[in-house]
Amino acid sequence: MKPKYIQNFEKMGFGMFVHFGLYSVVGKGEWLYFSLNEKGKKEYFTNEFANNFNPKKDWATKLVKVAKTASAKYITLTTKHHDGFFLYDSKGLTNWDSINLGPKRDLVKEFVDACRKEDIVPFFYHALLDWHHPDYKNNFPKYIDFLNQSVELLCTNYGKIGGLWFDGFWDKPNENWQFDRLYKMIRKYQPEAMII
Repeated sequence: MKPKYIQNFEKMGFGMFVHFGLYSVVGKGEWLYFSLNEKGKKEYFTNEFANNFNPKKDWATKLVKVAKTASAKYITLTTKHHDGFFLYDSKGLTNWDSINLGPKRDLVKEFVDACRKEDIVPFFYHALLDWHHPDYKNNFPKYIDFLNQSVELLCTNYGKIGGLWFDGFWDKPNENWQFDRLYKMIRKYQPEAMII
């Protein structure tokens, strides 16, 4: 017999998956980085580029209303994509976040608040790989500590969430991603969250 939280997820049916981040500035999708020339790639990871990302105050309200109109029961938001930019307060883990750059606001909080008002369940996408963080290439065990800390912030600062969606371990298939450690931490704070 499936656990109740899995049954509840299956009953929800239709949900939305929303890619939203620095790449939204140019409107070319979350893999924009790979279509840029060398100069463009360097510019992408500058504070100047990140400061162009400044969503309007009502972005989350409008997004959730569209989802509600479409009869979606949940929304998965990209809280940190492969470019490593946090849409939430990294609490000092990095300055590459929406608190220090761009909107200077916690966009995940805005998203969760809007979801709660419309009875939509918030889910979080979080990239496993990271094109921005130096430890991803240079000190993988240290990067895993960073990864766990960043996911822990999502599990502890936004109340009950529907689940977490991970992507990107295919980039380093032979590394020790310590998934047991990550899952144990998630279960500590979010025992009923889907882990996808």
